Amino acid sequence: MAEGRMSSVADQLESLRLQIGGRNGPDTPTAFLNRLTVTAIGQRFDLDFYGDAFGDCFILLLDVLSRPDIAPHIRSIILRGPDEGANGTRNWDLEPLLATDAMFGGMESLAIQQNRPEDHNRTIVGQDYEEDGVLGRLLAKTASLRELTVPSAPAANFFQLGPRPLRFLSVDSGFDTQSFIRNLAHSSAFADLKSLEFGEYNETHIDDFRANCTPLDDYYLLFRSAAFATVKRFVWRNPVCSTDEIVKLKNLRPDLQMLVIRSSAEYV
Repeated sequence: MAEGRMSSVADQLESLRLQIGGRNGPDTPTAFLNRLTVTAIGQRFDLDFYGDAFGDCFILLLDVLSRPDIAPHIRSIILRGPDEGANGTRNWDLEPLLATDAMFGGMESLAIQQNRPEDHNRTIVGQDYEEDGVLGRLLAKTASLRELTVPSAPAANFFQLGPRPLRFLSVDSGFDTQSFIRNLAHSSAFADLKSLEFGEYNETHIDDFRANCTPLDDYYLLFRSAAFATVKRFVWRNPVCSTDEIVKLKNLRPDLQMLVIRSSAEYV
């Protein structure tokens, strides 16, 4: 019986792979080809999707993954694609994964492509421009999740689910930090967290963009918190703090491996 179920899952994922590949036109440039890689690891599957976040292939992918007979067998998902968007935004809409009773109990890793300095579009998670708590609702369906990479900061509900086994967490703010650093500092949900990456709000084309960045006091709160005590490596992308302020924070955690990354891009 178990072998039959696994064969059925494998067959459906192979059919999905072929359907996604088959929807590419003969003249589609290589950089815009939709594709899905499916790798079987024991009785679970790792999926790597490359394609248009607004396209039929992505909708088809979510439709299959949200089936109750498929979802429990997914071990990891990678979502990435070309720099395509609307009004300067590429949004990965994950709501279809939450529209059914399907649970992703075997999922250990979810990685959604984050922004690169050369990207024209801001990549986020959301139906439109807001995250709307979707990451917290997805976390509720992935009790075994150990690695998470997302281009939007999660809302407060992400921290209200009780203990979770996350060990690696990489978050970009997207269009709203949603007080991520402060919420994490007050959280007791991630006692196994070892590596944290955070990309500060970086809409530098807005005149007062710093008003939407994380207050320095929130970072002090995090560095002194029990929630951060387990973290051994912190990658900080595009902080608006001075070098002296960063050094003072680092002195609170001398044992911490800390990497600061600053990137910028502008049209001329």
